[in-house]
Amino acid sequence: MLDQNKLYYGNTIGDWLYAFGLILLSALVGRIVYWMFRKVLGRLTRKSKTKLDDIIVDNIEEPITFIIVLYGFRYTVSTLTFPEVTDTIFVYAFQFIITISVTWLVARLYDALHKEYLIPIANRTTTDLDDHLLPIVRKGVRISVWLLGILVALNNAGYDVTALLAGLGIGGFAFALAVQHTFGNMVSGFLIYTEGHFKVGDRIQLQGTYQKIDGVVLEVGLRTTKLKTRYEGRTVSIPNSMFTSQEVINVDSEDGRQVFAIYKLAPSTPIDLLEETLKLLEAAVHGIAGTKDFVVTGIVKVSEISIDVMLLYWVQPDSSNVKTRTAVNLEILRILRENNIAFADRTAVRYNQDVEF
Repeated sequence: MLDQNKLYYGNTIGDWLYAFGLILLSALVGRIVYWMFRKVLGRLTRKSKTKLDDIIVDNIEEPITFIIVLYGFRYTVSTLTFPEVTDTIFVYAFQFIITISVTWLVARLYDALHKEYLIPIANRTTTDLDDHLLPIVRKGVRISVWLLGILVALNNAGYDVTALLAGLGIGGFAFALAVQHTFGNMVSGFLIYTEGHFKVGDRIQLQGTYQKIDGVVLEVGLRTTKLKTRYEGRTVSIPNSMFTSQEVINVDSEDGRQVFAIYKLAPSTPIDLLEETLKLLEAAVHGIAGTKDFVVTGIVKVSEISIDVMLLYWVQPDSSNVKTRTAVNLEILRILRENNIAFADRTAVRYNQDVEF
């Protein structure tokens, strides 16, 4: 039979039984508090017009219950007799766990408020910027809350946080050097959203590492932008920093594509036929679907080897540039042949300089 007055690890049997009863009582109180949050307070908050109180009650009930049980355990330990070293360990451990519990509560509460209020606001806006920034903000706030909570918990547990921060400063500098390109791409992605030079669905042109990239924007991410190339049909992921360091042409933002051509006619072409040719060239463009009304024709150079006739017109932005130019060129060839308009001698033109306009 156990001796009631004998010490077991510094405490009598009665002390241990009393402590065990306090732990059970703490667990019971925690259960009652949880039930009150779930049934009583939950029922009251559901009757209110706002959802804020529902969110608060729903997200603090578990951390608060855990903290109550933890305080009950702490009081139980204080009723027992332990060596000074052991008692100090219990105190520091309690302070550490309490701080982590509060951090857990804050993180849960922010997460719920983020989902309930910030995400619906972002969904109602017409821009995609907030849709891409919200996940970053959410992760950033959560990481900041937990980092701060862990540092405070370590400080409460008697750890020298100053030395830890100094080490983190050196490590952070090395980490920053390692991820500088990634961070640069993220900043560039933010600039793409804010400046609005192009958006998903736009056709853009960019000078790549080895060749010019022409494609439609599929996705603008935090680090890379995905394009589907216009001719090969390939999906290409391009670092966002390339869009801020190089010239980017938004083809879809153009009012049309300019086409400039020179036709070197024979120098013996009669004047009246040249005048007629200019009218025929203009009529040829106007007769093709996909061209704009603005057409310019003229004679830009006269020499002993050729008469250079100029044609300038515009292809509408919603029309195919290649197909429209092909149709115009075929019509021009038909007109020139029907009217017996001859080109300059090929051998002589070879030595002629290009005409600038």
